[in-house]
Amino acid sequence: MRAAPSSAAAHAALFARAAAVTPGGVHSPVRAFRSVGAPPLAIVEARGARVWDAEGRELIDWIGAWGPALLGHARPEIVSAVQQAAERGLLFGLASPDEVELAERLAARLPRGEGQVRFTATGTEAAMTAVRIARAVTGRPGIVKFAGGYHGHGDAFLIRAGSGAATFGVPDSPGVTAGAARDTWVAR
Repeated sequence: MRAAPSSAAAHAALFARAAAVTPGGVHSPVRAFRSVGAPPLAIVEARGARVWDAEGRELIDWIGAWGPALLGHARPEIVSAVQQAAERGLLFGLASPDEVELAERLAARLPRGEGQVRFTATGTEAAMTAVRIARAVTGRPGIVKFAGGYHGHGDAFLIRAGSGAATFGVPDSPGVTAGAARDTWVAR
């Protein structure tokens, strides 16, 4: 572990600073840990399946960045590949040969080698795209989700999301429209 404050108040101090400049002190409600009644954690380093928090504790990473880090953190071969790609440019806002090649490789692994893939920047975008496709295919506006399930920041996903205020008896997130609530059925 490197450069971490070593006081029991490290998380609280960092969270107080974050709360001054970030709504709720976090950039995603699930990071607030309100649904489990715990204070938010701040991670300063990660390697493999281990993370080190702002208090200097080494922990097993059971979260895996909520999915994307399923190969672990800071694997040398991945770090090297990212460095090589970064030397060519980080973000173009346009198509690139690398994304076409990756899409081809993923599509080839779909059943019967048929289909297409869509890359998104966030889980919210992926879930919203899946809902849009489902609505287009079925011609139906409604979706079903599980109470307490967190699937991103899309309005339909914030109905009984189980993250943050919704867990403590507030049925919906402020700003979610009645139409989004009407088109979302919540299974228990």
